[in-house]
Amino acid sequence: MSYTYGVVLKGGPNTENAQKLIAFLNRAAVAAGFTLGTGYPGPNTNQLKHLPSDLLPLLSINPENASKVVHEDSAWVAAKRPDGKTNLEHIGERWLAWRVQ
Repeated sequence: MSYTYGVVLKGGPNTENAQKLIAFLNRAAVAAGFTLGTGYPGPNTNQLKHLPSDLLPLLSINPENASKVVHEDSAWVAAKRPDGKTNLEHIGERWLAWRVQ
């Protein structure tokens, strides 16, 4: 599991509307639409009631999966391997090779 962040710039030109956008994106039905459209669930577990029941067992935010979630180690992902590639590049290549089998 990795994280997605939404931020509002301090002293930005439109802070009030930026805060409204963050609040909108965190609405359960909107978050469910994001999950359906991208496959990536946000942290809002209230969205579960807006999603198809056959999808729920597959989601990291499903309470039944909470103990099974592996959090991304960003430092490891970005670290360089002896071959000069990052671990992210390496696992990406392995994933693509696995998919074509």
